[in-house]
Amino acid sequence: MNRTALLPSLRCAVRRCGYLVEQLLSMMASTTPLSYHSKFKSRFIILVIVVFASRGRGRLGGVGGVLGRYYVNEGPSRSAFVSAVSSSSASAMMSSLSENTSNECSTLLPSKVMHHRDANLWLYHVESTTSTMDEARKIVESITANPDESKPKSFLISAASQSRGRGTTQRNWKSAKRGNALFTIGIPQSAWMVDLKKKNNGIMVPLTLLPLKVGSLVAQRIQRSLEECFHNNHQGMDKTLPKVTVKWPNDVLLKQSTSSQSSYEKVAGILIESAKDWFIIGIGINVGYAPVIPKEGADYGREATCLSQYCNAVAAADDDDNDEYWVEVSKKLAKDVASDLHSWLHPNQKEDYFLSSTGQHSGGAILDKWKSFLDWDMELILRDTPKRERVTLTDIMEDGRVIVKEVQTGITRTLVADYFL
Repeated sequence: MNRTALLPSLRCAVRRCGYLVEQLLSMMASTTPLSYHSKFKSRFIILVIVVFASRGRGRLGGVGGVLGRYYVNEGPSRSAFVSAVSSSSASAMMSSLSENTSNECSTLLPSKVMHHRDANLWLYHVESTTSTMDEARKIVESITANPDESKPKSFLISAASQSRGRGTTQRNWKSAKRGNALFTIGIPQSAWMVDLKKKNNGIMVPLTLLPLKVGSLVAQRIQRSLEECFHNNHQGMDKTLPKVTVKWPNDVLLKQSTSSQSSYEKVAGILIESAKDWFIIGIGINVGYAPVIPKEGADYGREATCLSQYCNAVAAADDDDNDEYWVEVSKKLAKDVASDLHSWLHPNQKEDYFLSSTGQHSGGAILDKWKSFLDWDMELILRDTPKRERVTLTDIMEDGRVIVKEVQTGITRTLVADYFL
């Protein structure tokens, strides 16, 4: 047999084995009573695997390099993970999969696990990919190609890094570095168009409210994460807790105020596309680092911030350990947001009674929640108009459209498909 022809299959096989080992070790870490030190001073080596030659970087669940894994138990509901290599030569081999290797395995899906609270929510994770939106499309293709097999009601695909992440209007979402939450949630279109209508007393909920619903869930989780880490680790920090705000239609910002001015920096963004009869909802949350955003050019935008600017990381021996800490925080954040949306769309009997009796599936409830995070005084700039007019929001309509007023002229206009800086 031609060895050259066999090599791609071997690479893919090793990559798939890596994913299976990752799932196995995750279960071991959550059930084995290992002691845990919050500063990562105590480490428990579970496994050091595979040397497999390939171009590019080979890290975690994939091909190429030395895979070092340290799992530590952080309680019954989550495990922390640190990847480390002691020697400089091994360190040089550790990296994300090369794009060529990813392409060789493009038809293969990562292994899935069921969410521990609801088996109808499927969870996938890859260490490196072009974009979680690309991975989500593969998952949808697999689901729709096998009509006789079981299907999820929702799924989540997350990644530690992306080589070609994208935002609205194909703008670049900088995410090649590890440490931020990068994920896509898939929901059947019928879950919004049909099932949600039934839950809302037969009244259709406008599809234009979907990004606002997702934005509210993301904002809530960011708020909770900030509050938890701030109250646990605020000693020695000179920053106050920022206010979580939303920007129509698809961003989450952090507001910092001083006596003289307020700043609004972007911490998360949302992109919604369709794939066959599914909606795929791409979400990026800056957790461990804030990418540098250009001030001009095709990818210009608002200055970015991240959660780690307001939260102390664990004290680690080197920067790689801190990176892996934020990777784990990001994975948990992705699972929490996906679970929130899934349980809202598909509540259990007890939750369904509460949500239905309080009207939480109505368009009005979606708008009220989103507006609770809105800062009406925030001045915005129309991103894609020649003059980049400065405006403020004056009202939000029932279908999610907004009415804005130009700061300079006082002219009002209604917007449905525009974006702001």
